Amino acid sequence: MNAPDLETRIRSYYRTCEPEDSARLMLASRVLLDDARRPSPRKLLWGSLRLAATVAAAAVLLAVLVLPRLGGQVGNQVVGPVPGTGLPGPTFDVPAALSAQVDEAGLMRTGGIWAVQGSYFLTSTDNGVTWRAGTFPSPGGFVAVEQVFVLDPDHAWAITSNGMNGGLASPAASGQLFVVNRTSNGGRTWQSTTVSGNYRCDSATLSFADAGHGFIMCSYGSTSGPNGSNNEVRTQATKGSGTVLRTDDGGAGWSVAGSAAGLGSQFTAADANTLWSAPDSGSSDLTGVSLMVSRDAGQTWSPVNLPGMYPDPIPGPVALGVDGPVFWDAADGVIAVGVYEYNSGTKPAVWFYRTSDAGRSWTVFKKPTEWPPTSNEPGAIAGKQWATIGSNKNGFFGLVTSSDFGASWTDVPGSGMPENTSFLSVDLIDKDHGIATVFGAQGTRVLMQTSDGGRTWHPANFGDSRAKLGANSGDVDAVKNLALNYTTMATKSPPTAWNMLSSYSQRAFGSESAFETAMVALGKRTNYALAMGEITNSAAVISQQKLGPGVWGDLNALADLGRAYAVALTFPGSSEPPETLVVAPLSTTGGWRVWVVATP
Repeated sequence: MNAPDLETRIRSYYRTCEPEDSARLMLASRVLLDDARRPSPRKLLWGSLRLAATVAAAAVLLAVLVLPRLGGQVGNQVVGPVPGTGLPGPTFDVPAALSAQVDEAGLMRTGGIWAVQGSYFLTSTDNGVTWRAGTFPSPGGFVAVEQVFVLDPDHAWAITSNGMNGGLASPAASGQLFVVNRTSNGGRTWQSTTVSGNYRCDSATLSFADAGHGFIMCSYGSTSGPNGSNNEVRTQATKGSGTVLRTDDGGAGWSVAGSAAGLGSQFTAADANTLWSAPDSGSSDLTGVSLMVSRDAGQTWSPVNLPGMYPDPIPGPVALGVDGPVFWDAADGVIAVGVYEYNSGTKPAVWFYRTSDAGRSWTVFKKPTEWPPTSNEPGAIAGKQWATIGSNKNGFFGLVTSSDFGASWTDVPGSGMPENTSFLSVDLIDKDHGIATVFGAQGTRVLMQTSDGGRTWHPANFGDSRAKLGANSGDVDAVKNLALNYTTMATKSPPTAWNMLSSYSQRAFGSESAFETAMVALGKRTNYALAMGEITNSAAVISQQKLGPGVWGDLNALADLGRAYAVALTFPGSSEPPETLVVAPLSTTGGWRVWVVATP
């Protein structure tokens, strides 16, 4: 947050906690959560453990400072929402949430729901009543929502890279930016294209107008002046920039369409020629909202005048946040901007800008809120349904919604969510149905659904869709990649390989330090020479007789046995006996894991 002397203000609020400071106190606390949960797509999955610890610390602070005002208690009492108040928390269904863990989720362009759960790609066209499962082309890890785009149940694109090189959208070789994966059959099979270039790409955002025409916004954010990101140096801030890539063949080939200063990661294609871009909230807070449009498929860009919006440089005491732009057809769209003027005597507000003539003119509706925007999110939902997020009355999951573009508004309590946390993401499909992701037990991300406009939420139920998937051609490449990563990291970075192991194999080794000792010794005995043999899911190999009762029993209990594969390893030039790895996805999360089969 770029408020003047913010640290001093926050410390002062923590000491006094006066009732009239509730908006500022909530702002400071939300900043901590925003920083803790901000996606880091360039980091491996294993960093999520540190993320969870940070969020836990932020949640404790929120419980002490904020929740007592929302109805909870402290001292010898349990901190959290009080039963019977309508606040979320007491009815969160933990057992159901265990099967609703996801890496990320969102809405298709056609309005359905999609989710990535480890190696599963799941879609629903009936508001989450039933689901169809396909594969997802990654051995697991956090997936930033900007890096997956789903057009319809069959067509999807995902930006990934080799996890050994730093995670999603991370270069695997000099000049290589990322790999774009595509499917046209709901994830049964995927094809990939490597995108290379010499332009900067801190954030890559996908958007497709139809199955053939798509775009990637490669952008980087604004930077503050030489003295830091406080308001006094906004006049010295530098705008970010973006480069637009274009495909006309469904993602098989990509070329540079154009570039411009001020382009940002908030990006969408209204049709095959009309593109919209805005900076992320952090950049907007430094150099302005800067909505821009291209009407020639990304070749040239021009600024858009949003009536009444603050120009660049932003006045010192103003905080901004952005959601959108969102277009549901070529003509109709909306962008929401959270605005808060410190010490002005006016309440924070979300300014909803709407167009019905393809962005040639805009009208604005200003909805007052109780909570200011943060530099990471404006606390709003923009689309056919509008909403502001969070209130003193209903807490972090409270919504104030409108289904008629601001003509009327409804307070929605939002019960059924976990205690002492907030939305990671939230989308409304229509006035009744929506999805959200939240942190569940032990830092997991859970997909929640509502069918009553956000009044109550429940974990998604994927049913038997994953069990119906079975083995498929895409699994072999995923298994090969994971086995290669594991065997490489086992000697080069044992802590990374340790996290690829199933809990059964971790127990078998005893501890991470014991595993590291064993792997270092193995590397020395074999001179680090290893050969990978056949990958098979033959019932003759995936059997109790071949794997032993321990591994076999654990696979049956915790893994999707229909997608379990055995990988034979040998160590050329040494007397080390051969080894077998079993690679299979966990049945609850879909994440691939490795079981090490002891040599008989």
